[in-house]
Amino acid sequence: MTKRNIFKRAASLLLALIIVFSAGVSLAFADAKADSYKYPCIFVHGILGYGDNDKLNSVTPYWGMQYKEDLMKSLNARGYDCHAASVGPLSSAWDRACELYAQLAGTVVDYGAAHSAEHHHERYGRSFVGKALIDTFGKTDKNGNIIKINLFGHSFGGATVRTLTALLAYGSEEEQAATSPDDISPLFTGGKAGWVHALVAIAAPHDGSMFPDVQPDAANALSTLFLGAARALGISAFKGVYDFRLDQFGIRRDPGEPLTTAALRMLAQNPLPVGDNAFDDLRPAGARALNARIRTLPDAWYFSIPCCRTLPRLLTHDQKPDTAMTPLLWPFSTAMGRDGAGMPRGWLPNSARHHGGAPHADFVPGQTPARGVWQVLPVENLDHLAAIGGVMNTGVVRTRLFYRRVMALLDAAAAADADS
Repeated sequence: MTKRNIFKRAASLLLALIIVFSAGVSLAFADAKADSYKYPCIFVHGILGYGDNDKLNSVTPYWGMQYKEDLMKSLNARGYDCHAASVGPLSSAWDRACELYAQLAGTVVDYGAAHSAEHHHERYGRSFVGKALIDTFGKTDKNGNIIKINLFGHSFGGATVRTLTALLAYGSEEEQAATSPDDISPLFTGGKAGWVHALVAIAAPHDGSMFPDVQPDAANALSTLFLGAARALGISAFKGVYDFRLDQFGIRRDPGEPLTTAALRMLAQNPLPVGDNAFDDLRPAGARALNARIRTLPDAWYFSIPCCRTLPRLLTHDQKPDTAMTPLLWPFSTAMGRDGAGMPRGWLPNSARHHGGAPHADFVPGQTPARGVWQVLPVENLDHLAAIGGVMNTGVVRTRLFYRRVMALLDAAAAADADS
């Protein structure tokens, strides 16, 4: 037998072994993957973010952050069912949760009678009737089981999905007391704990951010700038490109309303009400108030992925930006990483490793997760923007691999479901 024939036979044997091994692995994980893949995955952006309902997303997707590098499409090509929601970039966690619910249910946004009266804005928002993000929300499969959803939140999107999950499960006593049974949104009646399969928080500051407190002047300047931009875009033709979604506060141009009338009306309005905007919810005090209202679900899966790209300075407790950090974030990271500026030292690395007082435990991929407890993964060496791809993403492969690891958490949960 010639060396060439020996090589061919060896190669054929190796290929056969690979095929057999791959088939065995596929069979071993088929049931788990079937369970995790069958649930729609809803991705919710952070502050100043956007989603599928914004035209900007078709050019530079929030999830991927590069021209035509859409993580939703990349993950869907691997068998998942992923969708990017669009909620108010500056809105409170409550308002965003109400908007997310309406998008999922295909209904009109209802911010609640009690909430809207307390914060002096309109009760109803946009209509998503006939425009639902998915067509299975709250519905059952052929066996009569609820088709659950998986929720993913980046940054302030974490507070949004936590709020939605808690409202679905436990409802709102305030809204039930203020609204007649035939007029209340199903979101506020509770009893829907079984609608959520898993919740994944990515670089989500569950206990808030210290930036507004350590740099109050900068934070106030930014909030004024963004509110001005919201007013300008709210009456312009660019609203469909990037939309601040503050219609409930009157920041919009009504049909047939002259441009000058809309502009004067919005200029006469006060800033967003205290306690009902993203800036206030992101402050530690606002986050504590938010966390006091949010309870975890005993049968849902919770995963938290902290991210950090700072390094300790020599001879001090300060943290400095890693040179690989997105340059746009350097001044914010420097201010938040300065010891003595009012930040607890445990917060200086900016890792979003805090969990709002909810039950939590360290989790390493490969372990069996536990329900109803935040499974805290090891800190990822990513900054806040790199966690979704980064500005003008130059690490497409890195981003895709990161999100494959993220989605593998669903497979771990599905495998645990199958074993229970």
